[in-house]
Amino acid sequence: MRARILSIVLPVILIVGASIVSAAPAQAATGDAASVFTQTNAQRTKAGLRPLISDPALDRAAQAWAQQLASTCTFAHSTSAWRTGRVASSGWSATGENIAAGYAANAVVSAWMASSGHRANILNSRYTGVGIGFAKGTCYSSYWVQIFGLSKTATTAGAGDLNGDLAGDVVATDSDGQLVVYRGSGSAGWKGTAVAGTGWQPDDKLVTLGDFSGDGIADVGRIRADGTLELLRGTGGGGFATPTAIGSGWSAFSKVIGGMDFNGDRRTDVLAVKPSGALMLYRGSGSGWWSGGPTQIGNGWHVMTSIMYGGDFDGDTHGDLIARRSDGTLWLYRTTGGGAWNGTKQIGNGWNVMTSVFSPGDFDGNGKPDVLARKSDGSLLLYRGNGKGGWGTISVVGNGWNVMTQIG
Repeated sequence: MRARILSIVLPVILIVGASIVSAAPAQAATGDAASVFTQTNAQRTKAGLRPLISDPALDRAAQAWAQQLASTCTFAHSTSAWRTGRVASSGWSATGENIAAGYAANAVVSAWMASSGHRANILNSRYTGVGIGFAKGTCYSSYWVQIFGLSKTATTAGAGDLNGDLAGDVVATDSDGQLVVYRGSGSAGWKGTAVAGTGWQPDDKLVTLGDFSGDGIADVGRIRADGTLELLRGTGGGGFATPTAIGSGWSAFSKVIGGMDFNGDRRTDVLAVKPSGALMLYRGSGSGWWSGGPTQIGNGWHVMTSIMYGGDFDGDTHGDLIARRSDGTLWLYRTTGGGAWNGTKQIGNGWNVMTSVFSPGDFDGNGKPDVLARKSDGSLLLYRGNGKGGWGTISVVGNGWNVMTQIG
């Protein structure tokens, strides 16, 4: 067969090399596949990016699709739903895919890197893991599959990617009772807005929940004045499904924080602060419900005027909390990733002049979580995280945000 190449808009990319007829059973994600994994990370290191981790769920999915291509003598992508169904329960979301056929192990990565679309997947700073699949078939001598994943437990903060373009978005409510999605560009800018809901009351509280439902798509929560906690499942297209009640009595908490996997079971949890200052952990089931009763994991949190899940802010692969105290100091609360704390660190002063402080995750696309803050004049400032528990540069990324009653 004649060599051909085909590029499809992210997150799925195809590439085909020379055809050589051969037949042999599929191989597991070791040997040549391990070599491709190493070569892939060498390209990321060369570009100044963090290496991707190897994960069994991603490997199994990549291997299954490579075997499917080889056994059916076809060359096509798996679907987003197919990939999500195999990796979401292991903590992965926003999966992308590269495939190739007819290349040797020492040539396939170079071929991908020579194509802009495939290169973009390999060098996408938001991806944190990759699985490699390799199989031999009768139509092509080799079939290669890379499935990339974004860890939803350690890196995704805030509203997350609501429309499937791998860029972090922001949600806000306004005085008209609208829930508005501000689509992030992935490079510290915006790609437009869309109304994703109406009928929000002045006393309703917005909570970003991460992927609480376990389907690989970010969700949000709403706490009603009567204390009902509602789950609004993300549709993946920038909107939300009809709210469903998942709890009562939540108006008793002064702060509610979602999106964090505190106990390391790869399921998104919810944290809540009682008026007494007790910090409570409500473990998520991974399917839009709860797992067991609440557990107290801290004291003295009543002094906080703002608390957010900041993703892996210090670069140790574990999610962290960022909190503003009443004196305007900003603090990083590090975790072990397994249900315990790993120390605190002051990371700022003077934050009490901000009318809203929240984390959008990696807003500028450099692979490091950031913080957004609104000033009283309505300007929105981006504080870039340096990936080591500190700060990079600061820039204004919006104006007029004082019309929003809540932002997350």
